[in-house]
Amino acid sequence: MTTTSSSDTLDVNGPTPDLKRVLGPRLLLLFIVGDILGAGIYAVTGEMALEVGGLVWLPFLVAFAVATLTAFSYLELVTKYPQAAGAALYTHKAFGIHFVTFLVAFAVICSGITSASTSSNLLATNLLAGFDGLG
Repeated sequence: MTTTSSSDTLDVNGPTPDLKRVLGPRLLLLFIVGDILGAGIYAVTGEMALEVGGLVWLPFLVAFAVATLTAFSYLELVTKYPQAAGAALYTHKAFGIHFVTFLVAFAVICSGITSASTSSNLLATNLLAGFDGLG
């Protein structure tokens, strides 16, 4: 009967990771800005203008300021902790509490689902409105 010690087992990843890092700070910033612009700005502009009237630029300015702070915060964190996991990793590094990390990861998943459903709903609404104009 042979036994293997822990030193005999091979590390799958080895000393260097097998994956090549291609998502750098600039591409991450463009991804975040593109996600914000996708449904947030282009799809709801008319509805927002109806609500706020002539001050339609003010919510955009506030949203731009918040998005810029968020993007630069993520940019700083991704260069400090270059690992996959996003907000969950940063929360775990900051607090070290697994339940809080789970809550943040769950909130990120829920926000992604909400964003995707909002985008698809707006696409369907606008697509149907476009077909109504043809008939």
